[in-house]
Formats: sequence, structure tokens, C-alpha cells
Amino acid sequence: MKLAIEGISKRYKDKWAVKDFSVELTSGVYGLLGPNGSGKTTLLRMMVDILKPTSGRILLDGRDIHLLDDRYRDLLGYLPQEFGFYRNFTAHRFLMYIAALKGIEKKQAGKRVEDVLQMVNLQEERKRKIGAFSGGMKQRLGIAQAILNDPHILILDEPTAGLDPKERIRFRNLLSEISGDRIVIFSTHIVSDIEHIAREVILIKKGFLLKKDTPTNILQEIEGKVWQVEIPEAALNDIKQKNKVGNIRRKQEKIEVRLISAKKPLPGAVQVEPGIEDIYLYYFDEEAETDGTLETRAI
Repeated sequence: MKLAIEGISKRYKDKWAVKDFSVELTSGVYGLLGPNGSGKTTLLRMMVDILKPTSGRILLDGRDIHLLDDRYRDLLGYLPQEFGFYRNFTAHRFLMYIAALKGIEKKQAGKRVEDVLQMVNLQEERKRKIGAFSGGMKQRLGIAQAILNDPHILILDEPTAGLDPKERIRFRNLLSEISGDRIVIFSTHIVSDIEHIAREVILIKKGFLLKKDTPTNILQEIEGKVWQVEIPEAALNDIKQKNKVGNIRRKQEKIEVRLISAKKPLPGAVQVEPGIEDIYLYYFDEEAETDGTLETRAI
């Protein structure tokens, strides 16, 4: 199976949300990485055919998804960034309702609902009303409805929002398990979510495709540009003004700072192995500063 995005663009009045975007996707997990406002959600909405491109097209095995219509939607699982629920439905009843909408036969639906509830760790909450769920539980239920029809193409927009660290690990493991023969597109601005599961990373900035490659290859491109140095705390603000600063770690009376720079940024700085967070900082530092998608962390 191949999903080909050919030069799609989406324009809202005088602003291009996505511009001349082209990629080809086959089986595996793809991490769509970019800051808030980069066009991720608009791109995904076009991929699930609920938003029409201004130009360009999307092909599944050579056929336009818009012309395939319901035959394409039958292959899809989709979790939007904001997903609505019926508060008075139980988790089980809600998923049975979604199963009916997706055309799953009732006998088959009952078993499938139980399976996905177990996958997202909601089996013990199956008879509880959704109105009493926490935000993280609702997000897990949203993930459950997305995989209910065992889709060939799974599109997830910020699926780990609201999940605690343990739930996020469980979700990443679930994606790894089910991704073998299907296309999974996982949009996020939380870089740790894709570090160990993405076959390839797709970088999007201001609606444009920056890069599509394996995490290993992208990391190789910034080899020699990631530095670590200990500084006095009083010097931190000045260094942040002049450098791309990543993680900050407090060490007794000094601060250990991670920097992105093509050349040695400070005396005493040593080169360190780059990570996925460094990729984010390298490509998206301006957006990170304005929308808070990547925060320097004091430990």
C-alpha cells in the first residue's frame, strides 16, 4: 500500500496553511513533527479527506482518495486533535455506537470493542460514563475509536495530549505493535513521542516540507553541532540571547547547558551526541520561542 501526497496546498484567504507538500508513505510509523501552527492539522485533515486542498492531490495506490470516497474511509482510523464524546454514554456503549457507524457487524463489534478497551487500558472503566472520565482517559478512548475498525491507515493528531508518562509509553508500545502492515501518521510537537518508534520523521515548518528521512540520517546532519558546557547561573540569560539553548541541568553551584552551534560556542564547551530534541531546536527554534512547544528544562 502506498499513500502519495502530490503537491498539495491549502490557502485560507491570504495565508497558506500548507504549501506544495509532497511525500510518499508506505507501511510503518511516520512522525509528523513541527511546532504549533506549522500546518500539521491542516495536512492531516486533507489526508482524511474532510478538507479539500486548494491544489494538489492525494493518491492511494495511484487512485485519488476523493474519488475513492467511502472505500477510502473504510480503510481509515482517525483521531483529531479535538474529539467529541457523548457524556452520558459509557465507554462500551460509545465504542459500540462508533462500531455501528463504521459498519462493523454487531457480533464482531462486541469482541473488537473489548479488545481495544484492553489495548488502551480502559477495560475496567467500560461501564463508567464518559462524563466522569479524566482528560487522559478521554484521550485513550479517542485512540480506541481510531483503531476500532483495524484500519490500514491510522492518522493521529497529537494523540498523547493529556496522557501521563506511563500512558504515553503504553501508547507508543501499542503503535509499535500494530504498525507492521499499515501506514501510521503520528503528528506531535513532543519529540520524545516519536524518538523510538518512527520509521521516518517528517519535518513541517510554516506549511512547507523541510525534510523526510530516518531519525538516524537526520541526526547525522547535525553531528558536531551539539555542545554541552557548564556555566555560572548569572551568565544564563546572556547565553540564551546569543545561542540556541536546549536542556538546562543544575549542578550544585553551576548550570550545565546544551547548545546548538555550528562552531564551538563557548570556552570549555564539548561536543555531545545529538538527540531528537536537538533536531527540533535546530529546525524550529524561532517557533519554539514564540509558542512554547519546546521548553528548556531545569533538572
